[in-house]
Amino acid sequence: MENRGQTVLDMLEPPAGLCGAVLSRIALARRRRARVRLAVDMCVFFISGALLVPLAQYAGSEIYTSGFYEFFSLLFSDRQLILSSWQEFAFILLEKLPSIAVLLILSATIVLVWSLRRAVLSSKVAFTSLHTA
Repeated sequence: MENRGQTVLDMLEPPAGLCGAVLSRIALARRRRARVRLAVDMCVFFISGALLVPLAQYAGSEIYTSGFYEFFSLLFSDRQLILSSWQEFAFILLEKLPSIAVLLILSATIVLVWSLRRAVLSSKVAFTSLHTA
């Protein structure tokens, strides 16, 4: 009984190449998940990019109908009037600013940039080669 100090687990040997097979399978699953994430992120990117066009048209029409454009054009035509009462002018611009349109454009732009960033990070993982040892 020279094996008295060893347990049954110490005597069992894993099959040769098991570690490499497990690591290869994990890498394959990561690549597959990254490719699915890349496809979803690119869809979100194109949808949010396509939404920016009608949102910009909506914001443009709101800027003209709210009177923001007329007050903003005073900034370039009559600077003395603006400099003499700049606080009131700033409050008028804030009041006339179509905040819903600006909020919609800002949110679509944030989603666009966020999805592009995620797509770039996912593409780094999705298109790397498998290192099998």
